[in-house]
Amino acid sequence: MTERAIPNTVATAQIRGARAYQEDTLAVQALAADGRADELLLVLADGMGGHAGGEVASGVVVEHFCTAYENSTGNVPVDLRSCLDVANEALANTAAEMPELSGMGTTLIGCVIREDQLYWISVGDSPLWVCREGMLQRLNADHSMVPLLDEMVRSGGMDKEAALVDVRRNMLLSAVAGTAIELVDLCAEPMRLHAGDIVILASDGVETLTGDELATVLKNPRDRSLQELAEDLTTSIEAVGHDGQDNASIILYQH
Repeated sequence: MTERAIPNTVATAQIRGARAYQEDTLAVQALAADGRADELLLVLADGMGGHAGGEVASGVVVEHFCTAYENSTGNVPVDLRSCLDVANEALANTAAEMPELSGMGTTLIGCVIREDQLYWISVGDSPLWVCREGMLQRLNADHSMVPLLDEMVRSGGMDKEAALVDVRRNMLLSAVAGTAIELVDLCAEPMRLHAGDIVILASDGVETLTGDELATVLKNPRDRSLQELAEDLTTSIEAVGHDGQDNASIILYQH
């Protein structure tokens, strides 16, 4: 994980789950540049492709995304898209140099918080939420088969029970893999944050908890720090005890 001058409004936590390795990569950077407001950059990637492939993919993409943003122009949406392209090209170059890792890839969430504004770009199924007054709202698109299967249930084309166990459920429709990226969620307009809002970036291993369970943990008692909340989330995930628990990684930001 890359860290630079992390403020106390940010917390991170990770668990390996039932996996023998950690394929998630996190980055938190506080940035200040001439001619623009102080900014906070939050990045999370969930790698795919086995131990070496997933770890390498998420690490390369996060590193190059962050470096590119440090050298950006200040137009946040344009910069986020440019950083994604830089990171994707870096992964393509790494794959060419390491053919044994062919097929590796990663999800990505990149968030910028400038004053009261939240900007984001995402690829894949890693969720980005905001918790406001105890209510959890997903902000980014889910580039997996889950929304399509859920729509089939709503339209009567599939039973709910069948959709929940469908082997295609975790298939990604888009990922950062050094090739053309099929789907990108780039916010058209930033979200205005309110005091007390908690922004959550997560890998899909966090979705062992339901939305209601996440919101319950995030109802922050006054005597709990943000770091303690992040660790409460990972403790709650471990308490479920799934045999195949995936890596679970969390970045929390409280406005």
